[in-house]
Amino acid sequence: MRAHQLDVDLRVFEDGEEAIDLIQLLDTDDSQTCPRLMLLDLNLPRADGFEVLKRLRNSRRCAEMPVIVMTSSAAQPDREKSKALGADAYFRKQVGYAASLEIGGIIKKLLR
Repeated sequence: MRAHQLDVDLRVFEDGEEAIDLIQLLDTDDSQTCPRLMLLDLNLPRADGFEVLKRLRNSRRCAEMPVIVMTSSAAQPDREKSKALGADAYFRKQVGYAASLEIGGIIKKLLR
């Protein structure tokens, strides 16, 4: 994030149900602010990333939030399903510093 000069406040959730709970809170409490972007792993416990993405896209207040799917999956069906559910970008996690820097550029583009 620093390499791309992104001043962000990250919130990390342990599982998909926590993310769905946040969406529910945002939909019921208008004093809460929707995040500007979601980085979403597909392989989450308790509720997978597809379930989280479906819930977000049906949100009363946050349906337009940009979502970057971050996953180790190179499977074309996962990519297609993510796109069909409204993901704005699909980033395959890779090993290495240079590959890790790519996500900052994607985030910067979506936050413009």
